[in-house]
Amino acid sequence: MARERNTLTLRQRWTLDDIPWGRIDAHAMSGQEILFYLVLGASFIETATDTYTRNLLDHYASDPDISLWLSARWQHEELQHGAALRRYAETAWPHIDWAGTYARFFQEFAAKCAEDSLEPSCGLEAVSRCIVEMGTASYYLTLSRLSPDPVLARLAGLIREDEVRHYKYFLRYFHAYQDKEKTGRLRIFRAILRRLRMIDMSDSSIALKYAYGMLHPGASYDKQIYRELQKKIRHTMGRRFPIEMSAKMALKPLDLSPSVQRTVLSILTPISRYVLGTSREART
Repeated sequence: MARERNTLTLRQRWTLDDIPWGRIDAHAMSGQEILFYLVLGASFIETATDTYTRNLLDHYASDPDISLWLSARWQHEELQHGAALRRYAETAWPHIDWAGTYARFFQEFAAKCAEDSLEPSCGLEAVSRCIVEMGTASYYLTLSRLSPDPVLARLAGLIREDEVRHYKYFLRYFHAYQDKEKTGRLRIFRAILRRLRMIDMSDSSIALKYAYGMLHPGASYDKQIYRELQKKIRHTMGRRFPIEMSAKMALKPLDLSPSVQRTVLSILTPISRYVLGTSREART
């Protein structure tokens, strides 16, 4: 991975100046409650990247290659995602108080983030990060497909490309560690399951609570409202969610034979469609 040092100085692939902010179709986004939650929630979590980057840097302190990539490339790109999504939100919905709401979100998020534990080995944590990047790549691809505004579709597409690239880096680091750690498939599978269970829990639930509060100031927010919002979001996203792509990315660290992977996918894909309530049109 030493060659990674030479690539970190390359020109970044896109900047905020590449986004045509003046062409945002605020009218098209008016009344798009689910998209509001998706954009605002993502903007909060991406902006808070610094918080969990410190945890990762401590975990990988003995590895200068991944530490350099995390601090010089990954962290920078994740923070750019947050800045871009914030700018989009404040342009499309100019009435919102993004800064004030984020401050309240961050207070709760930071406390929860400090409690989160990482995987015991560097290789297994790289697997866990692959699942995170799989989830975000799928999220932004879905957001791009759902957006009635071409500017948001373009922005989500650019972020999705970054997340796919991050996934590939974490997968490459996992393979490098696997050469030394020789972790069995069962432990790798358990790490994948642990991270999959976390995807719908802490971060997204906290972000959704504060995004909901922006649209409904003063309204109560409890578990029942959260479950109802989750159901609506899953229904909306499920129609365009890339189930097969996500499943393939999740299974990649297991290094299954082609025949076994086809069998597993044939089982997982219809189950996932049923859980998400997807139609047959979303099969990418």
